[in-house]
Amino acid sequence: MSRRISAFTVLAVLFLITPPVPGQVAGGSQGGHEGGPARFETVPQETRDAIGRLIMQDYQGRMKPVDTLARAVVRKITKRFAFEDWDPVDMYLSWLASPDHWWEQPLIYVRDPGVKDLIGVDPATTHVSAGSLFGPDGGYILQEAVAEAHQTPDRDRTKVQRRLIGFDERVNLFYLAVQGRSFRVFPVPGDANRIWLDGDTALGRVSGADREAVRVAWFDFRTGLFAGNADRLAGAVVAIAELQRRHGAAELPAERAVSAEILLNRWRPFSRVLWLYGLAALPLLAAFAWGLARRGGEPYALGHPLYLLGSVCFWAATAVHFLAYTARWIASGRAPLSNGYESLVFIALSVALAGFFFELRDRRGVASGLGSLLAFVILGVSMMSHFDPAIGLLVPVLNSYWLNIHVTVITASYGFLGLGALIGLMVLLLHFAKGPGRDHVRRSIAALDNMLFNVIVVGLGLLTVGTLLGGIWANESWGRYWGWDPKETWSLVTILTYAVVSHFRLIPSLRDPWYLAAGGFAAIASVIMTFFGVNFFLAGLHSYAQGGATRVPTWVPVGAALMLILITLSYLVSMNKEWQASAGADPAGAHVDPPKGM
Repeated sequence: MSRRISAFTVLAVLFLITPPVPGQVAGGSQGGHEGGPARFETVPQETRDAIGRLIMQDYQGRMKPVDTLARAVVRKITKRFAFEDWDPVDMYLSWLASPDHWWEQPLIYVRDPGVKDLIGVDPATTHVSAGSLFGPDGGYILQEAVAEAHQTPDRDRTKVQRRLIGFDERVNLFYLAVQGRSFRVFPVPGDANRIWLDGDTALGRVSGADREAVRVAWFDFRTGLFAGNADRLAGAVVAIAELQRRHGAAELPAERAVSAEILLNRWRPFSRVLWLYGLAALPLLAAFAWGLARRGGEPYALGHPLYLLGSVCFWAATAVHFLAYTARWIASGRAPLSNGYESLVFIALSVALAGFFFELRDRRGVASGLGSLLAFVILGVSMMSHFDPAIGLLVPVLNSYWLNIHVTVITASYGFLGLGALIGLMVLLLHFAKGPGRDHVRRSIAALDNMLFNVIVVGLGLLTVGTLLGGIWANESWGRYWGWDPKETWSLVTILTYAVVSHFRLIPSLRDPWYLAAGGFAAIASVIMTFFGVNFFLAGLHSYAQGGATRVPTWVPVGAALMLILITLSYLVSMNKEWQASAGADPAGAHVDPPKGM
């Protein structure tokens, strides 16, 4: 690892002594931008859009528009979708045009106090320049600390070391960006691996007339950016696109895929719909509470103002979510289910659709309200730093039509079971209001009990079918149907857990709705273990872990303790209070016979 850092240091020193790009005037005068970065006020938006639509190849081999590259690089380096007053694509292009200026600008995000101490900056500092990370002798001041962090086993790394590795990756990414190394838009003619390269590197791999074409296109592009020359830029874009069609037509994505990806980049619909779900949850849950307190828990007519407001927001959020997911499917050319981020986005969508379906039957605001709340939480989790929203290539084992079938079915089940957990939680909370004269609460519990049973049955059915389909896929991929892999094992554990819970109604002593609610609420822990725990804590064919011990997040024991406390308190209240007896009522509780059909 020390060799990698040493190599980086050498490259950085070479960068500092590299002559300015063509057209740059010594002393820092930059195409009319005295002492400042190149800007593009004189370049029409049409030309900038054409640059954004150019196709490039990332280091994993995925073909994507420059618009995606620019936004991802700016976001990863600065930890902001847009830094200061810059459009992220314009900022990335300015890095290419004015690397010496940006090398000294505070762009690289730094958060951890320990990393700040290593750098030697004020605790209030949030961004540092790349130039400030090199000493008077040109040495990378973090070289030894980074090498030590990489040599330390992951389970033994301190928080500072983990943050330092992330910071060092941002430094390397910024270096590659300002040098133009990540701008891989030139296909190499006849290359067996179909490799694409940046202009400077491509000149060493291409010969003859093609080399001259690359040289002219790359020179015109860099100088056009530097000078803000719209005509030169437009000509360079056309020349690069022609080289791509001539030597890389087989790798070029469809135009509709490019358009869909740029639409996702610019609108960030999953971030927007997150807040729309949150907005929908408030009036819907308020409508449920109001209906319980003032209307005896009766279903709403659509024209009720509070219910209508929440429903419209929920419908709009679900529709936008579905369309955005479809756009990501088009952009990636496959079902977006290949990583943690995409799976969470789909689970949130399945939660919303489950809430929509059961709200049509119930019309009290609770199904759509809880669906909105859970979708809000799941999308929020998907935007944490642990999950990369970038569209990536499929690993070979996932490059199968079974991805669309098995993963879709099994992840959809998580959405239904997650909604069931919240419905169970609501029933447990309503038991705190148990008491004489509260038949409206009792009726609401009975209605939620029916809904919870149906939600669990659907979720369990999807999970069971999805697991069986996974066995067929496993036989095609690995030559066996079942191997007791941790993911397979925990899927079976979850199936058996929910199978037991769903049979509570058939056991006379467990027919009280409290038991189904407690079971549905607690059983979600098995789903969380199947989805998160196996992936990150257990080594297996389905997981991201490598077999080493990984620290359990603090929220796991805290969440388990809170869940246990809530269930216990609800049980004590339920067992020590009675509903007001009425003619024909079951004095033991709000027993509801299992429904005969969905």
